[in-house]
Amino acid sequence: MATDEHSSNGRRARVTIQQLATELGVSKAAVSFALNDKPGVSEETRQRVLAAAGERGWAASIAARALSGQGTGSIGLVLARDATTLAFDNFYLRFIAGIQAVLSPRDLTLTFQLVDTLEAECAVYRRWVAQERVDAVIVVDLHVKDPRLPLLDELGLPAVIVGDRGSGDGPFAEVWTDDIAPMTRLVNTLVELGHERIGLISGLPSLRHTERRVQAMQDALGAHGLAALATHYTDYSREQGAAAMADLLDSEERPTAVIADSDQLALGALTAARAAGARIPEDVGIVSWEDTPLCEITEPQLAALRRDPFDLGSVVASALLDQRARRSPTSFEGIAPELIIRGSLAAR
Repeated sequence: MATDEHSSNGRRARVTIQQLATELGVSKAAVSFALNDKPGVSEETRQRVLAAAGERGWAASIAARALSGQGTGSIGLVLARDATTLAFDNFYLRFIAGIQAVLSPRDLTLTFQLVDTLEAECAVYRRWVAQERVDAVIVVDLHVKDPRLPLLDELGLPAVIVGDRGSGDGPFAEVWTDDIAPMTRLVNTLVELGHERIGLISGLPSLRHTERRVQAMQDALGAHGLAALATHYTDYSREQGAAAMADLLDSEERPTAVIADSDQLALGALTAARAAGARIPEDVGIVSWEDTPLCEITEPQLAALRRDPFDLGSVVASALLDQRARRSPTSFEGIAPELIIRGSLAAR
């Protein structure tokens, strides 16, 4: 069938409402109602239409509609995160605020959805495309083997990718942040302060930035002739940060400094260190990878890497507007972080 053919660029050819109606044996009106989530069609038919549309990569010329001013005026953002953990995530609150600061004056809205898994996130993209809900999407938390990028390419959905630098020749705009150089500088600073046993409380092991930070830390320590302690992976929650710190302090190679991948992990580490009777920073220093207001109200205050997620969100939204207008994909570099030394870190 025509809907199974591929265009010259290798993508699946776009299917029309008429083709879907003919294939499924229903009216064009029924297909339209189902795709646009309107009443007038049975739930069984609606699911058949959505399934068939998703399989065929239904996109209805998304970029063309947006360019001509006939788009939805909505930008999509899906986060595959635990809702309880996200509720305390200052990074994403400011990141979304930065996006809105660029979109709102242009009368564009942000459609946000929270899911549990990558598979669920991919299902959201298929549904949004089938229902013509968004003109473009923002993709965050890149995974080592990420199924979202080829899916979005197949669906023809414009996107901005936020994360580590890619090849630069893909179909999407990129806003990349360098995790290697900041980790290298941080380890060098800790070694200069006299720390030789440095622990890492990291995030999800499947994320690309987690992989890069872990490797950068190991390489930086190796350059000083030091071995890295075992990395503790977590879900970014305060509770798992505390558990990881307790394990580190109970190990034979007790760390003199610990890097935590978020403010919540750092707070958990601080709580666990106190419970174990460790003095901060005399016995163990703590550094948060993200600087937030929380880092300034703890006792002692937490040393942290400062880069404003609001500014990152603004850069991402600007890149997305370029992509939405079907300009050539562009690579933007995010703002480099700065180490803010506070009471939780001192020389040995």
